[in-house]
Formats: sequence, structure tokens, C-alpha cells
Amino acid sequence: MNYKINTKKRTVAVLGLGITGKSIIDYFKNSEIELICWDDDLIKRKQLINQKIKLHNLSDPEIWADIDTLLISPGIPYLYPKAHPAVINALENSVRIDNDIGLFFKNMINKNKKPLTICVTGSNGKSTTTSLINHILNSISNNSELGGNIGRPVLELNNNKSIKFNVLELSSYQIEIANFLSPDIAIFLNLSSDHLERHGGIGGYFNAKARLFYYGLPKFSIINIDQPEGRYLANILEKNSNMNTQVICLSSNKTNTNSKWSISLEDDLIVERKDGLETFRYNIHQYVNLPGEHNLMNSCIAFITCKLLQINSTQILNNMINFKGLPHRAEFVRKINEVSFINDSKATNMDSALKSIMTYDRIRWIVGGQKKDGDKVNIESQKKKIRKIYLIGSSSFELSKSFDGMDYSMCINLDNAVERAFKDSEPGDTILFAPGCASFDQFENFEKRGEKFCELVNFL
Repeated sequence: MNYKINTKKRTVAVLGLGITGKSIIDYFKNSEIELICWDDDLIKRKQLINQKIKLHNLSDPEIWADIDTLLISPGIPYLYPKAHPAVINALENSVRIDNDIGLFFKNMINKNKKPLTICVTGSNGKSTTTSLINHILNSISNNSELGGNIGRPVLELNNNKSIKFNVLELSSYQIEIANFLSPDIAIFLNLSSDHLERHGGIGGYFNAKARLFYYGLPKFSIINIDQPEGRYLANILEKNSNMNTQVICLSSNKTNTNSKWSISLEDDLIVERKDGLETFRYNIHQYVNLPGEHNLMNSCIAFITCKLLQINSTQILNNMINFKGLPHRAEFVRKINEVSFINDSKATNMDSALKSIMTYDRIRWIVGGQKKDGDKVNIESQKKKIRKIYLIGSSSFELSKSFDGMDYSMCINLDNAVERAFKDSEPGDTILFAPGCASFDQFENFEKRGEKFCELVNFL
């Protein structure tokens, strides 16, 4: 990709040398821009020593006079809980702070024929929804690319003339830093207590995601209004005359007749209304090959997104049914003696774990890990479905206080939990691995955690 960056001093600092940082370096490879790069991780720095990359500690306050822009990777602390020293140096020297997402959108406006960009954000379901949209588009015309927080970094997308669509998953980390946002369609799925330390609380977390709409001003804003945050966002976008975006309100639990344009889920039917008049009704449930009510909602969002792209409804539904889902997300592993094993390692907060519990019956629930700040256990409505709880990880004791009156075992690690759950199980039970916590106390990431669960199950 040949993008340009408007700089005056011709020097750009790159902080973070993981997947995103490396994509930024490759992006500038043939440009006249000088790069100064750094990562606090010595191993990542060593990987670039022989690649003619200038490495210098960006915490050094003496080097900023000639730097025009600081480009940072998503994992770098921005303002909270404590700003990285390089960020402080940039702010004190009036250096622009941006990331690959801002750079991507800024350069898109200069293209004569650019792909239409669809962006998906929210706490839970981003990867599934993004992948489903991309799956439908590629099944029909094979001209869509997937990127952002899933797949490839945005600066590695081809965006050649044959590509008509970019489907991007965007995290709050990516959105909050981007200087420029310009999606054609933006989607808000939901909000739960997640990444609160990084954003200074739930309000900061919500506002980071809302920037995609306030600053991006997409042509279409698809908003799930089942939560107060979604209703607030939709109301702001609809009522503010300065925000020129068409709002489509989605709801899974009620008929919405107040919005100009709404989509409702009513007894497995997807119902579209414009100005209160019904324009479309279809049984979508029979075309969804994913478990759980939350995935039915994700599928409705994918459906209406593709419909906005002037794709025939029948084509959308016929290709939707072929989507098998992603690993570590309500993934069926195997059945032993009529006991089913489900890997939902991607359930990294309690809201996503609750949605997983709602999907199954006769559950033996493996839960725990590194509990997220401000996250609360709320399973009261589903307690009768849970036969026993098996606690793992650093938050085992803290979580156990939420399960008074319920049968639980302190298993410490995943090996013990799988062994005990299977030993206790009876035909018809479901052993559900939906940790509701981050993985970093015992695993590198949720993928490694899910792979370990599958490995243990397959050795039973």
C-alpha cells in the first residue's frame, strides 16, 4: 500500500513493535519519512536489530524536537491507568499522536476509487459479527477484506481496484487514539464492564467507542439499543442536526416504533420498520448456524449491513447459513458418553459468560482467571441451569463469594477443572468453559487458553 502522511519535520516515532508496529514500519518502507522505533520489550527490539531500523528509547525527553508524529500500538497505555512516558513527551512537545487506524482513514479520503469500509465495535461479539459480514460478502462476490483487531492490520490490506469492501473490527484502544475516522457503515453491538482501568472507568470506555460515530459520522450507524448506552448513542445521533448519519436502531427484546428506521427480533423473526411502517419480515433463525440468542442478534446485524449494500435478502441468508463460527467462541469440541464440551474461552468478561450460560442446559461451568476491574457476576436468572461451578485462576476466591448457596469446587488450574467436571458429569450434561475473565494470570491469551481446554478434552 502506498499511503502518504503529512509531516513537516519528516520524522515519525513508532511505539510498540508487535504486529501493528511492524505493519507501520512496512508501510513507510519506501517513503522519505525517517522512523524512530521503540518497544519496552527487549525481545521485540532484538527482532529488528538487523533490519536497518533506528531504535531509540522514546522515553528520552531530548529527542522530540524533530519528531512530527507519534504512532502508537493498541496495547500502549495512552492516558490511563498511567500514560506511557513517550506519550507524555509527545504531549509536552506538541507532537501529534495517532495510530494505524487514523493513518488508514486519513489516506482513504485521497483515493479516487476506494473500498466501502464497514466498522464493528462493542464489548462482545465483534469478531463473530465482523467475520460473518466478511463471509457473506466474499461468498457472493469475493471482493471483501477483513482487518483491524482481527485478521491483518489495516495498513496491510490490499485495497486494490478489485476490492470493494473493507470489514474492520475496531477495539476501544484503536478508536480512542485515531486522529481520523471515516467509516461508511459503523456498528455498535453492546457495552459491558471491560478495559475500565485503561479508559478511566465505564464512561471513558463508552466514549472511546462512541468516537467512531461522533467523529466518524458514517453514512449509516447501526446501533443496538437494548442497553442504555446504545439508546443514548442512537438518540444523540438522531436528534443532533450536525451529525449527518442515518441511524438504524436494533432491538432483540421489544418492538421499536419510535425510531425512523428500526430492526427488531420478534419470535425468531427479523422485522424492519421505517417511519413506523413494516417494510420487511423474515424468519432468520432457520438460517443461523450459531448457538445462542446473542449470535442471533449478531446475525441480524450482519443481515441488515449486507442489505444496505444492495445485496438480495435471499443471497444473504443462503450464505449466512454456511458460516460455522470462530474458534474459542461457543465452539463445540466433542461429546463423550453423551457429555458435551464447549470451548468459549473468548468469554473474557462476565456478560459474555452469562450469554454463553443462557445458551445451554445442565451446565458444569468452568470459570475464572484474571477478573476485570468493575466486572460483576450476574447469573441469578440462570442459576437453575448450573449443576456445579469449577473455579480456576487468580480470582477463584473472589469469585467464590458470588456463588453462595451453589455447588462449587476450587480447582486452581484448568487441568483439574476439566478432570473434576468430567468425573462429576452425567449423560446430558454440558461442560462449559466460559471463563468470564482475562487469561493473563495463567495463559498468554484467550486463544492459548482455549487450545489448552481442547487439548485436555481430547485426551480424556
